[in-house]
Amino acid sequence: MLYRKRCITIAGKYFLKKGYFFVIDAVLALSVLAIGILLAFTLYSNVPSKEQSTVLSEDLMDFLVNNKIKDTDNTYASVNGQLWNSGKITNAENTLLQQAAEFYAINELDIANQFIAELTKNSLPSQYTFELWINKKLIYPKEPSQQHQTSKNQANVLIPSKKIVYGILNKDDGSMFGPYDAEVLVWQ
Repeated sequence: MLYRKRCITIAGKYFLKKGYFFVIDAVLALSVLAIGILLAFTLYSNVPSKEQSTVLSEDLMDFLVNNKIKDTDNTYASVNGQLWNSGKITNAENTLLQQAAEFYAINELDIANQFIAELTKNSLPSQYTFELWINKKLIYPKEPSQQHQTSKNQANVLIPSKKIVYGILNKDDGSMFGPYDAEVLVWQ
């Protein structure tokens, strides 16, 4: 009789009360964990990835820093290109960033803007936008559109890549330009 008081009858079988309590406790704990995991995965917010913007920003800056005028194949900006033939570019050993900074130093900002535009045409995926700043002066795009400004203001991730640029302005008298801070900003 004492045995029956400590037991529960289910479908005509006797079960101890202690085991029944722990089973209910385990089922309750598993359901709380399952609901927590379900909520964690369904409410996960989509955070923009900064890795691709970082890579693009660094790659674009590396492209401008590591390539020389003589190494480019561009009808506007390379040796025997439009700027070379008009005498606007005179040093084929300048890197692309040095040449943009040289245009900045001699206050040829329109040419610097077009120079960067021609060199970077189709180089970034269409969902990305960039700016080039030299010495805290916007070089490219020279006059940002309203859409450009809106996308920059609404960007969740804005990645800069910075370098210092300097060079020889005139080989004959040894005059130099710089050092200037050059910065590329990339966002999605």
